[in-house]
Amino acid sequence: MDADTRPTVACVSGRRVVDVLNDLGVRSVLLDDPTPLDLACQVDVPLDTDLGDWQAAEAALRRLHAARPLDAVFSVYDAHLPLASYLAARLGVRGLDLRAALTCHDKIRMRTALASGGVRVPDHLPAADPADALPAAKRLGLPVVVKKATGSGGRGSMLCRSLQEVSHAVDVLGPAALIVERAVEGPEYAVQSITSGGRTEVVGILAQHVGPGPRQAETGYDFPSGLSTDVENELAVFVTEALAVLGFDHSVSHTQVRLTEDGPVLINVAARPPGGQLWAATERVSGIDLTRAAAEIALGLPVTRSTPGATRVLYRCVTFDRPGRAWYDLDGIDAPAVTLDVDPGDRVRSVDDPQGGSYGRIVVYGDDPAELESRYRTILESLGPRVEPDNQ
Repeated sequence: MDADTRPTVACVSGRRVVDVLNDLGVRSVLLDDPTPLDLACQVDVPLDTDLGDWQAAEAALRRLHAARPLDAVFSVYDAHLPLASYLAARLGVRGLDLRAALTCHDKIRMRTALASGGVRVPDHLPAADPADALPAAKRLGLPVVVKKATGSGGRGSMLCRSLQEVSHAVDVLGPAALIVERAVEGPEYAVQSITSGGRTEVVGILAQHVGPGPRQAETGYDFPSGLSTDVENELAVFVTEALAVLGFDHSVSHTQVRLTEDGPVLINVAARPPGGQLWAATERVSGIDLTRAAAEIALGLPVTRSTPGATRVLYRCVTFDRPGRAWYDLDGIDAPAVTLDVDPGDRVRSVDDPQGGSYGRIVVYGDDPAELESRYRTILESLGPRVEPDNQ
């Protein structure tokens, strides 16, 4: 029997990444708490460990590393990025720089690092004690955005237009440490990029739509962005410089930027592929699967590039204007275009609810913007998403 000479990569959690690793033909180690049975059957080494106990995770992985050296450790989930980088650093293998991972995880630390490096970020004040959020908002001036200091954003962020809303945000988001930022006016863009060996390449810029409520939940994306080539180049340079300041060396990233009259302002950097179906949309228009790219970059391999399948994407989230029970009809709908996160009859919240947001996605691709809009409207009308009062 021939010796198994495949490179070995460890991933901290991840369902879709298991398929990617199998397709790459590498020897895979999956750390999870616990490892789902179906994934345990698909990887070479399932490793059940307490992901909250970094020393225990290191000890378990170090035993494997001693028996057969690992080549890389990575993750594609916000919560596990610091652990993956810590393990890579402790074992001396390839992975996202630990400083970059920790900085991205801590928004106060991120803002400080970026501002010190000359990258524009929102005016902000820390509120390590949530009670400090109200005086911080008064000092900054309304409207403000109150965020959890650590994590990926989303449900950890609320737009506040009054001091009463700031107090409510503290009740919702506390008792964790918070950061208060002056709200930035202007359109938002999602910038997808890959960084290998410290060199960053922007692979896609999409216009991002957000909802009206305190959470400002994502409601959709468009590609192309609608920006001129010069402005897109400005955003690409801005993001590239920001990632260099943060110390990115080996990773993919999803960066949110607001474009103001004075230029771009960085809202958030996530050292991972985008969520929802945005990774698929990015692959369709760029030819790069960012989840696969994350694994390839971790292993020091060239990033796989294919021919883009479309020049345009119209991506809209399924949201509801009031709470209740959601109903819809999937009969006769092109299934790949629709992804739903709720079953008929499930309870949902309104898009402007701090705990609400998106409950699915409708994504259409093509080359003609009028045709995309027509197809989207046809799918939406056939789906017929609606909310009925919840009488229970």
